[in-house]
Amino acid sequence: MIEFQPVKVATGSADEEGRLVFHEGKLIAVLVRLDDANHGPALGQWSLEAGFNGVDSTKPPLFANLAAAERWIGRQIAEFISV
Repeated sequence: MIEFQPVKVATGSADEEGRLVFHEGKLIAVLVRLDDANHGPALGQWSLEAGFNGVDSTKPPLFANLAAAERWIGRQIAEFISV
């Protein structure tokens, strides 16, 4: 089960709204909503700031909403477990 917990993230910009993402009670990711106007077309999307145990990426993905993030994280977990 994937759970999201709201958190403020000290990014040094307007991008403060975040979510801690837990799977089976363990922290597996930190997401931040892109609220700084400098993000252009990515404004309002969610960015993977940190990921753990297979939920990391060399090119952090963007998500239109938390449901899209949850689907992607679920796929990453499934792939990591099957390896």
